[in-house]
Amino acid sequence: MRKNLTVKDITPAMQASVKAYLMSRAYAEIMREAVDKIEREILKECPLTNDLEINRGKPAREITESKHVYLCDNDDLLQEHYKAVNHRLRAEGLKPDDMPDDYCPALVAEHLQMDAEHLVIESTAEMLGEDDFLHRLICHGMDKYHKFIDLVTGMIVNMPGFECKI
Repeated sequence: MRKNLTVKDITPAMQASVKAYLMSRAYAEIMREAVDKIEREILKECPLTNDLEINRGKPAREITESKHVYLCDNDDLLQEHYKAVNHRLRAEGLKPDDMPDDYCPALVAEHLQMDAEHLVIESTAEMLGEDDFLHRLICHGMDKYHKFIDLVTGMIVNMPGFECKI
């Protein structure tokens, strides 16, 4: 690994990857919030309950958060729920007409964010002269992975003259 790095060592690829990451992260956060809001509204209108077996013998509870929808044991209700969510997302303009019904716009946006994170890591690893850095970083845990992205992003956005225009 190279030592004594300076601002001059930061490559245009690193700057571009950080810009892509910032935009994809903002988009993913906005999409997640919008999709979860719609799903919570639908859960209020047509509640789902979780499976007694999964709930360890306790009485079934109403599902109020989208992250717990998988606990519903009634496939017919679950399919109706997904149809309602899909319809509302399309009506609100959050899901394009050409996106398949079984795709979630928030998950697609989060996948784009992950791709941008990998670009940040790979462009930085190239500047540092490191091989297989993404794999090694992930093997050290997701906390280190996210901390590395935060450090590189902080370094780039604090450079003189950095702009991230949409």
